[in-house]
Amino acid sequence: MQIDWGKIFSYINGQTDKKTVEEVEFWRKEDPRNEEFYQRASDYYANQPTRNESFSEEKLDQFYSKLQKTRRRKHQRVLWQRMTVAASVILLLSLGTWWYYDMNPDKMDGMQIAMKSENAGESVFIITETGDKLTAEQLNSKMDQQTNDNQLNYTKSDSIYRVDTVKEKEIIPAHTVVVPRGKTFELVLSDGTFVLLNPQSELTYPVKFDSTSTREVTLRGEGYFEVTKSSNRFVVNTDNMKLQVYGTTFNVISRDSLPDEAVLVEGVVGITPKNSSDGKEIVLHPGDKSFVDKLGQLTVTQTDLAEYTAKRNGYILFNGKTIKQVISSLELYYDVQFIVKNDAILKKKEYVFSIKKHASLREALDMIEFVSDVKFLIEGKEVKIVE
Repeated sequence: MQIDWGKIFSYINGQTDKKTVEEVEFWRKEDPRNEEFYQRASDYYANQPTRNESFSEEKLDQFYSKLQKTRRRKHQRVLWQRMTVAASVILLLSLGTWWYYDMNPDKMDGMQIAMKSENAGESVFIITETGDKLTAEQLNSKMDQQTNDNQLNYTKSDSIYRVDTVKEKEIIPAHTVVVPRGKTFELVLSDGTFVLLNPQSELTYPVKFDSTSTREVTLRGEGYFEVTKSSNRFVVNTDNMKLQVYGTTFNVISRDSLPDEAVLVEGVVGITPKNSSDGKEIVLHPGDKSFVDKLGQLTVTQTDLAEYTAKRNGYILFNGKTIKQVISSLELYYDVQFIVKNDAILKKKEYVFSIKKHASLREALDMIEFVSDVKFLIEGKEVKIVE
């Protein structure tokens, strides 16, 4: 029996109806592993007065240490299939990683390792208004600021735009940051808006927003936005849609051949398909996921938000994904190509697990090998799937 994580979370906190109580209690009795998992979750949350706070790596590391002291050594595998994660991110990421490390105590230290780049690959670069291609470090020097090579912060300097003294008009140039496969990049726009760009993404934006007009950017690829509140609307343009917000948090995906996707985490946004006949705006609420295709057709469904907020907190969460879907994402994050001979074996089951975004490719593959029957062989930038 599969069960919604949100029901377990509500049951533990005593905030559910009679029907859900009966469902969870039946699930607990159905399998000893379910009861053991429930007890671990319940015990952990009983000692967490701030259990509804957002996830932090520090909390997860503390939880790891706690489980290290109490874990039982086991030799059999436990394969957890799809469960819809409607609980808080810390519940899923803490407990979702528990069964992996509880069964593999020797692998515990490996999860704490920062990214070990197995090949440098292309660098993130910024195309300026003059067409120059600069790395983040090179542009930082022009902006008279010091930030690391994985982030640009436009709120710290006014030296990158100028005033046309003849026309007495401020000239605000636009920049485009290009993030290749195998990289992620953080951007703080001039109004303080935070953007996390995922692999194979581009964002075009003004280096400074005009205080009297709409704040507008254009995205290709995937970006997670935390928009600073303002009286001026913030607009994200993609190939197929226009997304308008005030102050909010959301994730946008716009990739070739696929419908554009928007997921709202906080606040309210309006989606307008660019090719629709009526140009009507559809309002999204937290938990809504919208899809807009090239014909302007828009659909809205409900989704769990943990998968999107996890990225902000340094994790890649696979929530009910097949191995085929998982390796498709890993190709972007690690700039590799998976070689598959028997595609059918990759679609049989769905899994829930997470990996640190800065884990090495080998560490990520070790996790997949543990929860599934699939094995991998790394040969340069190719990863062969061995049956």
